Amino acid sequence: MIKKISLIFLTVILVFFFMQPNLSYGFSKGKPDPSAPPGTWYIGDAPHVKTGSPILFVHGLTGSGATWFEPNDMYRQARDAGHPAAFINLYPDQSYWDNGQMLANKLAEMYNHFGEKMIVVGHSKGGVDIQTALLHYGAERYVSKVFTLGTPHHGSQLANLAYSNWAGWLAGIIGMRSPGTDSLRTGTMAAFRNQTDRLVGAHSVPFQTLSGRSWGSFGTSLYFGGVYLNSYGTNDGAVTVDSSRLSYANELASLSLDHYAIAEGHRVFRYLQPRLANNEQMVETRQADYGTIIRGGELNGTATQPFQLEDEIQTVTFSVLAHESLENVTFISPNGDEHPVEAIEKEHEQSIFAGAYSHFIELDQPESGTWTIEMNSTTAGGYFAVASIEGGLTSTLQLEEDVVHAFDATPTDVTYSVHINDQLHVEDANLDALHTFHLPMKSNTSQNDNHGLQRHNKGWNAV
Repeated sequence: MIKKISLIFLTVILVFFFMQPNLSYGFSKGKPDPSAPPGTWYIGDAPHVKTGSPILFVHGLTGSGATWFEPNDMYRQARDAGHPAAFINLYPDQSYWDNGQMLANKLAEMYNHFGEKMIVVGHSKGGVDIQTALLHYGAERYVSKVFTLGTPHHGSQLANLAYSNWAGWLAGIIGMRSPGTDSLRTGTMAAFRNQTDRLVGAHSVPFQTLSGRSWGSFGTSLYFGGVYLNSYGTNDGAVTVDSSRLSYANELASLSLDHYAIAEGHRVFRYLQPRLANNEQMVETRQADYGTIIRGGELNGTATQPFQLEDEIQTVTFSVLAHESLENVTFISPNGDEHPVEAIEKEHEQSIFAGAYSHFIELDQPESGTWTIEMNSTTAGGYFAVASIEGGLTSTLQLEEDVVHAFDATPTDVTYSVHINDQLHVEDANLDALHTFHLPMKSNTSQNDNHGLQRHNKGWNAV
């Protein structure tokens, strides 16, 4: 009899437990544990007075739910504003397809827990994970609106770099090639946009975006990314402003913040309120006076790398990314003057090149001719070097009519020269001339095909 009563009592408890949606899911309370399995989600302390919808915060590549806690005050900002808050650990290094499917399932759980639709805020790749969950895995029913912060909706050229001939080996050495990085390549994201944007309709969950346009101070962890991305347009050290935008989304603001600061509560939370949206103010991102020259190769002991600089350059920033903090990096001018590196910074833990070290120097009015970088390492690895140039060049190859318009010249005034692997192959050729080269691939060589177009007094110089 006692056993029978006990069994009935246990059955009633189990039925009651599984009928309660708030108790049936494996969430935790408090600050997220970065080591917790992907799919683990957390809720913060309830606000003193609830005045708004619950907000889910979604981290970016290599991040975790802890991204939004101290020293970041985003959670506190949301709570103090009367919003219940939730946080989730997604796969830190997987594609938006994997994360989107997982997030869609977890959004259903959160919807059952809170009993209402969520506002979702995503930083960096987290914004793409969110859109994947909503449009490809049916999670729109659980969400009222989405804010993306510094999200590479069209990919990032830094992800391209991780798989390039110039720096792919470096990403491999420091372990930053992953399905997550691969999914953010601009070509991959173009295919994603083609699949995804066609699913957006008049009744889709509205997206609103924020972008950053600062790299931080000279020599800091995002400065290398900013230098490299400079020729692609205004950027936050990881993502260009153009890439952060969606044609069907309101842009709340483009702020003077870097890629990590764009996710900090005290800096951006006030922009997340829908009534503050201002999609009329757009930021000009075209930068025709900037460009880059790219080099890279193996590094084991001592190595040298030449750069060919033309005249009329106002400023050049040399950046060397290497597998270790180099014992010596010296920049030698054409006349033999030596310039030591000015700053060394370890890449941020959420950088595509986390674990590598950036070495910087900035020079005004650099001498034209062949510059040489001398480097010394204690272990075998490699380096990736960028010269970011202001003045004297354009950032991309342009059509003839664009060039004539830009330089106020006639077609007969415009000529070009070509350096390949720092060797002059064509000098002062007319634009209607065609030159084809077949050169063997070598380590420690330029693979530049769309940057470094430099202008002579009467034309260009493609390096």
